[in-house]
Amino acid sequence: MDLSSRLRAIVKGGSPRPGPAQGPPGGLRELTYEPDIGGYEGTLDIVRAAAMLGGRVVDTSAGPCLVIDRRYEADRFHGTVRVGDCDVEDCTALRVLDPSLAVPAGGSRTFQRTVFIDLETTGLSGGAGTLAFLVGCGYFDLGAFQVRQFLLTSHAAERALLTAVAEFFDGVDLIVTYNGKTFDVPVMETRWMFHRLRMPLGEVPHFDMLHPARRLWKSRAGAGGDVEEGGCRLSALEQTLFGVTRVGDVPGFEIPGRFFSFVRSGDPRPLEPVLEHNRLDLVSLAAVMARGVQLARRGPSSCRDGAEALALGRLYERAGDVTGAEGCYTCAVGAPAPEVRGEALYRLGLRHRRERRFAEAASAWREIIELTEPRTIRRLVRLADLRQFAAEALAIHHEHRQRDLDGARELALFALQEAAGARADGMRHRLARIDRKISEKLEPKLPGKGQHGSRAKKTDAQLFWS
Repeated sequence: MDLSSRLRAIVKGGSPRPGPAQGPPGGLRELTYEPDIGGYEGTLDIVRAAAMLGGRVVDTSAGPCLVIDRRYEADRFHGTVRVGDCDVEDCTALRVLDPSLAVPAGGSRTFQRTVFIDLETTGLSGGAGTLAFLVGCGYFDLGAFQVRQFLLTSHAAERALLTAVAEFFDGVDLIVTYNGKTFDVPVMETRWMFHRLRMPLGEVPHFDMLHPARRLWKSRAGAGGDVEEGGCRLSALEQTLFGVTRVGDVPGFEIPGRFFSFVRSGDPRPLEPVLEHNRLDLVSLAAVMARGVQLARRGPSSCRDGAEALALGRLYERAGDVTGAEGCYTCAVGAPAPEVRGEALYRLGLRHRRERRFAEAASAWREIIELTEPRTIRRLVRLADLRQFAAEALAIHHEHRQRDLDGARELALFALQEAAGARADGMRHRLARIDRKISEKLEPKLPGKGQHGSRAKKTDAQLFWS
């Protein structure tokens, strides 16, 4: 039996029989494959599905697409924040949150059309096998937040969805996502490329709120004054910042299964919680970005606590705003959490030292040492590092600025007790140099020629040391 006959038998579902190849009367037939999709995708009435989900059917050049629109009016509250207050009019403060963000064309302070994007996909691994079955887009319209969702009704309808989404993005001059640079936009570009469609987001400025959110709110001060590591998931931030508590929200791990159930059965009702989950994510994304812009624009006066002021100061310093950073660090010095106060003093000391305000820098180093008593730093490794750095910096200050060698030696010995590795070797080298300077200072200098015009006689002390 030749290879063609065996392959043909496998495709037809039979078993290959030995013997000479037996072809049809008209000669050998080309190998074909007809997929059996009857048990995988149910028959879907897209108009009925749109009616059940409160959407509509939009015709595109690639076929019909199901679209759902929802509107959140400006006076509606999302937790403790009004939806209308989430509309960012002045986008120049975004440069503080992301210095790499391109400014609007023509020197305008406002992007004309900003779109928030959030996807629901069939998996989180990415690659060509991951489909975006729900593309959620949000934008502000006359103070209200408008959400438009594009829903995939079958695998064959993906081209229609991608075409509708590409048309919606025409004229957009800024997109805002949460982890979109790593996941959402690459997934969409992969699908557009797979279908050989144009990619409308290639040249559009992209602001990813995840990275500023991590810098601002990754560490939160707990009730006892200690700094606790908090989650930066969007659902965690909306609860921390705005007091939003979702009721009946669908867990993320269930979302792909609900879509596959919809594709198999044609029943869209399991997707209703998924649509609401996506809408809440978009509203929360707009609220979180507005909160970040408010902090960047108003400065430390709008910070809720010292931890937020410290994080904002780091953002100001990263963006090159030295004055704003110093104001934030000064505000954070009064925080009850020792780790927040310690890092604020550390950054203030560095700033004073760069500006050659050595006395103020030394004052910051002393405050760090007073703050970081051994009983305070048992569980805070960062404070132990700050304590050692402050001791070294004070030793340098006493040696080179105040010329107080005895004080510098005591501080060097103090720093050496807690140092290890290369840092300990450096402190031993510093201590040896200070001891050498002290010895040279104690040894009287012999008068030489030219002193008062002639060689003076040696005193008894000079003779003794000589």
